[in-house]
Amino acid sequence: MTQTVVIENILWEGVHGGAVFNAATLSRQRHRFLAGRSVMPRPPVPGEIWKISGKIKDHPDYGSQIVIDKAVLQKPSGNLIISAISKSKLFPGIGPARAGSLWNEFGETIYEMLDLGNVEAFKRIIGIELAKVMVDGWRALSIEADVYRYLDCHGLPMEISHKLIAIYENSVIEKLDENPYRLLAFTTWRQADRVALSIGVDHHDERRLVAAAEAVGYQRLQSSHTVTKRPSFLAHVRRLLGCGDETAERALKLALADHAVVEVAVGLQGVGPAAMERFISERVRAMNCGGEESRQPTLPMNADDGLDTILTTFEAKEKISLNKAQLAAIRMALRAPVSVITGGAGVGKTTVLKAIHEMSERRGGHIHQMALAGRAAKRMTEATSRPAKTIMSFLHAVDTGQIKLGAESTLIIDETSMVDLPMMYRILRRMDPGCRLLLVGDPAQLPPIGFGLVFHALCETESVPHVKLTEVHRQTASTGIPQISAAIRNGIVPSLNKYKGMDVGVSFIDCVMDHIADTVLDVTNDLGGIGDTQIVGAVKNGPAGTKTINDLFHRLLSPARPERLNYAEGEPVIWNVNDYDIGLMNGSLGIVQKATVGLEIEFDGELKTIPDEAIGNIDHAYAITCHKSQGSQFKRVIIPVVRSLILDRTLLYTAITRAQEQVVLVGNRSVFEEAVMSRPNPDRRETGLFSLLEN
Repeated sequence: MTQTVVIENILWEGVHGGAVFNAATLSRQRHRFLAGRSVMPRPPVPGEIWKISGKIKDHPDYGSQIVIDKAVLQKPSGNLIISAISKSKLFPGIGPARAGSLWNEFGETIYEMLDLGNVEAFKRIIGIELAKVMVDGWRALSIEADVYRYLDCHGLPMEISHKLIAIYENSVIEKLDENPYRLLAFTTWRQADRVALSIGVDHHDERRLVAAAEAVGYQRLQSSHTVTKRPSFLAHVRRLLGCGDETAERALKLALADHAVVEVAVGLQGVGPAAMERFISERVRAMNCGGEESRQPTLPMNADDGLDTILTTFEAKEKISLNKAQLAAIRMALRAPVSVITGGAGVGKTTVLKAIHEMSERRGGHIHQMALAGRAAKRMTEATSRPAKTIMSFLHAVDTGQIKLGAESTLIIDETSMVDLPMMYRILRRMDPGCRLLLVGDPAQLPPIGFGLVFHALCETESVPHVKLTEVHRQTASTGIPQISAAIRNGIVPSLNKYKGMDVGVSFIDCVMDHIADTVLDVTNDLGGIGDTQIVGAVKNGPAGTKTINDLFHRLLSPARPERLNYAEGEPVIWNVNDYDIGLMNGSLGIVQKATVGLEIEFDGELKTIPDEAIGNIDHAYAITCHKSQGSQFKRVIIPVVRSLILDRTLLYTAITRAQEQVVLVGNRSVFEEAVMSRPNPDRRETGLFSLLEN
């Protein structure tokens, strides 16, 4: 069905768009509507007019409702302006009575006067201040409706509307007509080029040539690269334009002149990643070369200054003995403005962090610690007995003034291998001069999902102090997991035991692809079921992907339990977005406690009520991807081994080191061996930061 509707009331709205609401058609038929974030990038407002297309579906509790697949904001017409103005937040102070008076006074001519911004005409009825509110609100509504209509006309996604308005304000249509390739910042080359050619841009137009070069930069970012060597860059341009060498060279020359592309020592970059890598390299250099004054107490690497006494007290309290590398790491962190601590599983990184906290606190310092994933931050809190945040919540707290970063502050980031270039750029931009930075992690783990390799570059450069912890604790070593993971880390295929049921160490079950899911189910039952055991996979789709495994477990294990919208009581789930209102971070794992109206889910010991409308933000978590598991620890881990572009030694190493006692790999042994021996994916990423740090 396709209908023009008037929004009546909002039942639920998503943090990042999407909504459930009641609305009435122009014939006054009332319906309940559901819209995802890609369809409605912002929740509608009561009184607004929308043209909506969707399908009618029955809900077990709410009955007939319309699931929207297309929604376009409209400017009101006729007397609909009364409800549009009186209910909208764009027109504060103008209620139904005043809106009705305006309609009675002006009728249809009100639209012409609003378009002209005729404040004087309205002043007589509602006063000068409300007349200005009326005109300003109409202008904002018109801009948004015009942009929606433009995107709809050209078959572009509605979710880019607010980004366009935020940048170009009331000039969106004018700017896109002037150069439709401005869309490249928000959509694909194929979409932007289609729009441009449809409005008459010639194939050899300079705007198109420059845009093709710019699009190469965007496409390379999608593959996580920040820099591209010149021959490869030109090959990409030729492919996009369908042209020869001469035209590709001309496109690159024009793009360089237009500053759409930047040439650096190691190749060509888009303007954004070039600026971010340059800023990070310059900031790190300034911090470590004494270019920033700190109010924090420092000491030479080998100085005592009472540190030995404090460390002795710390060791006695914790009943441990710090090794030489751990002591060196602590001294470095107290001395260097920027430093790096690396090491594999079980080498005592968290013990070092706890000691650094204690030393810093005794010297009057203030530490803020964080990790990318919610579970990693929780583990950080547990290990150090000090609060830790996710990076997103930390940045939010800084931006809202809840945290003040001064020259006495130290930032510690754990699991830093996961942090991409834009995130590290945002962190460094918020650090005041003199603020210290300690990065902790393991470069052999999975690289960031986003583009760049900041942590890896900082680990490799001699310009940043770096301590590598290598001594595995005896208790951890006894499982055999550190030895196996170390071999994989170094590209050596380890000898693995045959699976014998519940045990310690790492074992392998060799089986064909079609049997992996069923074998994983059998092994999970052997190990006592889901609880202390987590399935960690490489891919979501396919016969042994996490989705298939989750569907299998749900189908077999949930029928006898109360269920709500495909989630049964007792089932493990994972939350997939950052939501400050609910208080959940992307990657939070939980167990469904009650499946009635909505779901009651226990996340890390805290009970959360998830309304039906937000259930789309969770998935089953019998099996999770390795990327989602990073930063977490489980007693036992089962790993389906599936041939994939992303299956390499870093993924296997990361998945195996999630386990505390036992790992069972299930799949084709030759696929496992190829993944261990092949070049790891991070080594294939092309970035410019290391070159900048060195030069």
